[in-house]
Amino acid sequence: MDFALWELAYFAVAALLSATLHSVGGFAGALLLAIALAPVLGVKETVPVVATAMMISHASRAWLFRNAVDWGAFRLIAIFGLPFIILGVLLYVELSERAVALFLGTFLMIAMPLRRYLAGRSITIPRKALGVVAVPYGFLSGASFGVGMILAPFMLGAGIVGEVLIATTAVLGIMLNVTKTVAFGISPLLTTELAILGVGLGLCTFPGHAFGRWIVRRTSIKLHTVVLETFVVFGAAYMLWKGIVG
Repeated sequence: MDFALWELAYFAVAALLSATLHSVGGFAGALLLAIALAPVLGVKETVPVVATAMMISHASRAWLFRNAVDWGAFRLIAIFGLPFIILGVLLYVELSERAVALFLGTFLMIAMPLRRYLAGRSITIPRKALGVVAVPYGFLSGASFGVGMILAPFMLGAGIVGEVLIATTAVLGIMLNVTKTVAFGISPLLTTELAILGVGLGLCTFPGHAFGRWIVRRTSIKLHTVVLETFVVFGAAYMLWKGIVG
């Protein structure tokens, strides 16, 4: 797969802007990047490329907050979620392009109102229950993106808040995306060229995080959320359209 110069420039800008919006809104970094890449890169190729990019992006955040990681919660979610991440990747590889588009579009249409519903509820769960939540989190994460925004309310309910939440989700993001990158790399879906593209996009996210922090200090949180959710809805509609029309 050869890319034109304008496509590479578009990918770089998409990575930078998605990282900016991720830092502004606090969620859905992989989701935003995938929505931006899909129309040019192709729906099915998007998930493995984004997994490679987010592996690097999460690593930078994990390093910044490395002293705040809740390793107990991380181990619990990783142990129960890891097998299902691999299962989700295996399912994704076998799906057709149209089936992938329908699956991702449907998931996004459900995930956004579900995130709002969960965010509006005061969820309280014992820490051990994170192992149960890790099963659907792992499977959906292996076959899609943006599942972290559904996991977050449960982590908050288990008492994981503030910098500890940011740090722990960043380390979980590394685990998730390393697993996906390796699994996709074994499959024929993630070629060497696409892997290199993913690494390049991951590096392009670094300045976006800094720019996002600058924006956060100058605009309202409500505006951030509206912009992100509008973008996600349009992305979901595009993927459903690709799945139905082809």
